[in-house]
Amino acid sequence: MSDSTVHVAVDNRARLVMAALSASDWPQLEQGQAPHAVHQHSKQTRQQMKPFADHPAVTLLNQSLADGVSLADLFSAAMRCRWPGFDPVEPLPASLNDSGWAAALPQLYADAGLEAFWRHHADFWDEAESELSEVFEGSRLIPFLTQLMDRPLAQQITVIPCIVYPMLAPVLASAEGSLHLILPPAKAWGESPPWPFGEDPGWIVAQSCWALSELFMKENLARLDGTQQALLRHAAVTLCLEQEFDEAEAMAYLVRSKKEHSLPRLPLVVEMLREYLEQPEGRSLSDLAL
Repeated sequence: MSDSTVHVAVDNRARLVMAALSASDWPQLEQGQAPHAVHQHSKQTRQQMKPFADHPAVTLLNQSLADGVSLADLFSAAMRCRWPGFDPVEPLPASLNDSGWAAALPQLYADAGLEAFWRHHADFWDEAESELSEVFEGSRLIPFLTQLMDRPLAQQITVIPCIVYPMLAPVLASAEGSLHLILPPAKAWGESPPWPFGEDPGWIVAQSCWALSELFMKENLARLDGTQQALLRHAAVTLCLEQEFDEAEAMAYLVRSKKEHSLPRLPLVVEMLREYLEQPEGRSLSDLAL
């Protein structure tokens, strides 16, 4: 039976990947996607990791990025290893199985003095964990998403705050029996630093629902084209926000998403999905006239 609780935790395996990313080519690649300010701790971590740009773990990471290995696979590989030795406890993603990257991470952790560095900057991580825990306390996110799939989710879901890298979008890492959502804070306007996690709970839930919806609706989404997938996922987020907060929060997301993603039919699909959730009547999500 699935766990309906959204867990929140700071995980050293994920933090080590974040630190490695800060020393790699990733920050420049990410700025190329969309220029943005970064969290104060991102800057501190990049300064700490600057002398290790040629470290074997970073070199292997850069090669993986150049080869098109996804961030999801990079974080998944770490989450399938035991801390602190990084010996695998289950198979690594195929894209990294023979790279030796995960095995090189413990040496980077030791060489870069990350234990003392994280201890010195613990307040940043404690604040992020506390704010996310407050947002997800009593959350109905998992029960809502469970309505969108034919079978209960067997994995525990843990949200891990990311105040280093990546900074633009969440990453969903998988391991046996668990899913880990690597969640950065909201991007702020202009040159301002990213907003704290507690500044906009609606944004946090929307980002989490969007990232998880692809997994919960995987089988049905596979039968749809790209526009239909976007309509269904944005409709799901809209209704999730309505349940989690109120109609105003949901409407704000609907209006913004309809405009930003050029989805004029989104209000109609929201109502279609609402009707389906109230009366499934043996239908599947892919049966909706999207």
